[in-house]
Amino acid sequence: MTRIALVMMIAVVILSGCQSMPWQKKEPMPPVELLDDTPKGAPPSQTAAPAADAAKASGLELATSQRFKDVPLPSKAKEDAERSYVYESATLQIGRMVYNIHANPNEIANFYIAECPAAGWKLDNSQQALGNTYLLFTKPGKRLEVTVQPLGMGRGERLILHMVPDGQPGV
Repeated sequence: MTRIALVMMIAVVILSGCQSMPWQKKEPMPPVELLDDTPKGAPPSQTAAPAADAAKASGLELATSQRFKDVPLPSKAKEDAERSYVYESATLQIGRMVYNIHANPNEIANFYIAECPAAGWKLDNSQQALGNTYLLFTKPGKRLEVTVQPLGMGRGERLILHMVPDGQPGV
C-alpha cells in the first residue's frame, strides 16, 4: 500500500510540471510589429515613443556593460562562459553569447524589440514555436539572432545572442 501511494505521489509531481497538461497556464506572445508605421519625416518624439513604451513594458533594464557595445543586454542576465565565444578585431565582430536569465520570455522579447532599434538594429523576423522565441535583427554588415529558450520549471530562460557578419550588400 505504501508503494502504491509513493508511486502515485511521484506521478503527480512529474505531471504537475509537464507543460502540455491542460491546466498549465500558457501566456501568448505579444504581437511583434515588423513594419514601421511612423510616417517619413515625422518628428523624433513620434518615433521614440513606441520604443520607450516597449522598454517600460518589458520591465528589464539595460546592463551597464555588454560584450559588444551595440548589442543590448538585460541587467539580470548571467553569462554562461562555457557556452559563449567572442571574437573581435578592427574589422570583424563575431560571437555567440549565452546567458541564463530569470525573466518572462515576453519581457525578454519586448526588451530586445525596444532596445535594438535604439542601437541601430532593424527587426527583420520574429518567430515563436514550442516555447522558444527567435528574433532576427540586422544592420549594415551585421546580423543579430536573439533566441530565448525555456530551461524548465524554476530554472529561468536561456538567452542566446548570436552576432555574425552579414554578407548581403546594401542591407
